[in-house]
Amino acid sequence: MKQSLSRREVLQAAGAALGVSASVNAAGRRLRWEPKVAENIHDLEESTLRWLAQLGLKWVDLHGAEMVDRDKKGWWSPEDLRAVQQRCRDFGLEIAIITIPLAWQMRPMLGAAGRDEDIERIARSVRAVGEAGIPVLQYRWSPDFFWGPEMGYKRVEGRGGASYTAFDFELVKDKPPFEKIGPISRQELLARLTYFLQPVIEAAEQAGVKLALHPKDPPQPVVRGVARLLTNLEDIERFLALSPSPAHGFTLCLGTVAEMGVNVVEAIRRIGRRGRIHHVHFRNVRGRVPQYVETFVDEGDTDMLAAMRALKEVDYRHGLVSDHTPQMSGDLPGGKMGRSFSHGYIRALIQAVNAEG
Repeated sequence: MKQSLSRREVLQAAGAALGVSASVNAAGRRLRWEPKVAENIHDLEESTLRWLAQLGLKWVDLHGAEMVDRDKKGWWSPEDLRAVQQRCRDFGLEIAIITIPLAWQMRPMLGAAGRDEDIERIARSVRAVGEAGIPVLQYRWSPDFFWGPEMGYKRVEGRGGASYTAFDFELVKDKPPFEKIGPISRQELLARLTYFLQPVIEAAEQAGVKLALHPKDPPQPVVRGVARLLTNLEDIERFLALSPSPAHGFTLCLGTVAEMGVNVVEAIRRIGRRGRIHHVHFRNVRGRVPQYVETFVDEGDTDMLAAMRALKEVDYRHGLVSDHTPQMSGDLPGGKMGRSFSHGYIRALIQAVNAEG
């Protein structure tokens, strides 16, 4: 005689059908979904850490990680990392993600002499990150990491007179390559990334660290002679196929993905079901390349409630930060006013999707 399924078994079966695990406790009740809501910071000043604590955050994205290397030796030691961890813990905060300083990657990205030494230093830093218990390491593959008019950015006025960042490819489409970078083809950039990843993924897997590549922003296929590797969803999936390692993953920047013209909710489901989203930048934009505007989180093209529902659906549990926000009148250093607005919105969305069951 066929036995009836318990409530817990029904929930687990439903989760399996969706490609995710249903989070339920022994009583069959669904557990509260809680990604690690954090903020990317570039300093460890008391005013910055106290601001995060007052927002009710428990996690930090140490985006400006150059200061971690106190002795300027070119890598992180476990002692370096424990010192910044303790600084954060003094304010009730833990580091959820740390980003490799871009300067450490320049020779590997340019294929320049000395890249092997830099890759070994980065692998050494990955091992230290694992020893310190920091779960995720973010990196970029952007030798032309600029944020001004030289890259096609400009300021435009937004609601209430706020200052928005906008990208317009027309401003740079005829400009020559950067003198110190030169033109780089897609094939060259991909070959250099593959060369870089082999030892770094191995170190990350052994250390129990998740890697997260942030896609190039703006995702214009070529700017001033430098190609971009990740400009659509298929590119992202090809990148993820470079390695089957569970350490190999992606920063899903909702703004950058929307700038590609990709459906953000579809991207979350396709990549998230494979367990390859290791970090999320939760922001919104209006438009797509070759022209777009970075808006407040509640006024862009993406339905952010639907995006949060999708993140819950795939049971995403790593860091989630606000990232770019417009500059408000009388703002505090680091755009703290705009980011505070984003965090209120983010936390409300999380509460809303949890209330839906």
